[in-house]
Amino acid sequence: MLGVKLKPTAKRSAAIGAGPFRLLKYFILSGFTVIAVVTLLLGAFLYTRSVDTLLKGAENYARLLAENLNYNIFVGFYAPLKARGLSMDLRKWDQFGALDSLIKDFTYGLRIDRIKIIDKNKKIVYSTDYDLIGKYEPENQAVDEALLNGKDQTKIRRGKRSATNWYGVWQADTYYPLREGTGNYWMLGAIYGVIQITQDVTDQYVNVQRYVVIILLVASGLMAFLFVTLTLIVRRGERILIERAEEQKLLEDKLQQSEKLASIGQMVATIAHEIRNPLGIIRSSAEVLANKANPDVSKIKRFSNIILEEATRLSLILTDFLDFARPKSPASNPVDVRDIVARVRNILEHEIVSRKVSWSETVEKSKYEPIILGDSDLLYQAFLNITMNAFEFMDEGGSFEITIQPEESTVKITFADDGQGIKRENLNKIFTPFFTTNQMGTGLGLAVVHNIVTAHNGEIKVSSEEGEGAVFTIVLPREVNKRD
Repeated sequence: MLGVKLKPTAKRSAAIGAGPFRLLKYFILSGFTVIAVVTLLLGAFLYTRSVDTLLKGAENYARLLAENLNYNIFVGFYAPLKARGLSMDLRKWDQFGALDSLIKDFTYGLRIDRIKIIDKNKKIVYSTDYDLIGKYEPENQAVDEALLNGKDQTKIRRGKRSATNWYGVWQADTYYPLREGTGNYWMLGAIYGVIQITQDVTDQYVNVQRYVVIILLVASGLMAFLFVTLTLIVRRGERILIERAEEQKLLEDKLQQSEKLASIGQMVATIAHEIRNPLGIIRSSAEVLANKANPDVSKIKRFSNIILEEATRLSLILTDFLDFARPKSPASNPVDVRDIVARVRNILEHEIVSRKVSWSETVEKSKYEPIILGDSDLLYQAFLNITMNAFEFMDEGGSFEITIQPEESTVKITFADDGQGIKRENLNKIFTPFFTTNQMGTGLGLAVVHNIVTAHNGEIKVSSEEGEGAVFTIVLPREVNKRD
């Protein structure tokens, strides 16, 4: 675009990256965090739901198996004993063998690890694991619920690991009440024990875990891909923004250079115009004196005064241009605003009298002193420029009032006059260099005032109505000491 190879510096890159793209980076990281949390929650939800589904399936299968076992045990074992008037005593080998054969024949080929029968005294009267027979069941709420309330329950637990199965064995225990038959509907019979069916659900449980892990891995991969993609987009955007910023900076530099050249041209034209008039008057006065062989003494004095006045005017014009072109850095010394106002009043004492100005000063009562940190000479120049500007807008006398208001952190100085005032359309232009409504002015006086006030970290405002005077307000930081 400009024929210049842009080489963004690391500092500029960091500055731009910390600016427009900071919010985007924040959203990317926040979004990545939210997606990660949601993925983990989704994984937990899927895992819980899958385990619940597995548990429900195992429970339904075990309930169906237990109902059938209950029926077969009652019809094929318990009822015949009662019909013969015999009580169930599994310590007798014939009864144990009959029940053991019945249960093993019924569960042959099924994924059943163990079956236990627990009597009402919580004694294990039968088990496919023979070592448990004769022992008492430890405290188990599921057994109590089955014996007392007839409720069946299924729970999943983790078994011991083996050398060939590092992830262990997962088993589902179902506790189902054993009932006696009572005629038409045998399930309403009395509870005489509890049957515990232990299923091996390792394969189903491992499949559930594998399913959840796959989902989490896929989601994590998608998150990583999304994060990398967004990061690349952001970096590409940063590079584009840096290049455009560099191009804009070059354009701004060229524009500023053009504006500087235009300002210099305007300044040169203004200086030439302002200097030419006094020089012309000086030249014509000098020519008059030079062409007179024996000039009158009164004429010599009059033309000498004209030359002196115009030379003074030239000096003031050049001073204004120098003050504007080479602004001084203000000193930082305690300055009493009242002393500066008194200095302005003293230097303008002759002007006040000759212009018939009614001068007044007011210092509002306050526990704070109107002392600031600044440069007394520069502030004097600023106050003097504002005052002389006010005098120029007073036709034949008028009132001029300076009010000093010390506050906790600032000192407010107000300059009010009842002169011609300022047109509304000119209020925003009066601090612009070279703007003036006075044919004899340079348009730099108030611009210099603005520069001085700004250099003191203060602010200046103006309010005015045409024909009703103007009010200039300067607010400067107050010096705060320990006594305050």
